[in-house]
Amino acid sequence: MRRLKCEKETIILTNEDDGFYDVYTFNQSLQKRLRSFAEKYPDDCWLKGASEDGSETYMIRKGRLSLNLRPPYSKDRIHKATERIIEEQKEQSKDS
Repeated sequence: MRRLKCEKETIILTNEDDGFYDVYTFNQSLQKRLRSFAEKYPDDCWLKGASEDGSETYMIRKGRLSLNLRPPYSKDRIHKATERIIEEQKEQSKDS
């Protein structure tokens, strides 16, 4: 059975007593990164299981996984970036 995109979740589970995260994901990019990490550091990360529907579950030692929270861009930064892109496009069209 084919899953809807909204059903393809990434779930990170842990508890305060455990020393590992349980990472369940359908995300192909994340799976690739976890697979590569597991190959390099088998004591810190390993494939726990995979399913026929495309999900993989990895165990990863706490301290090896972090969440990076990024604040939204300021309006000023967005404006400057937009201006830079417009200027680059103008220069590219001159060169063509």
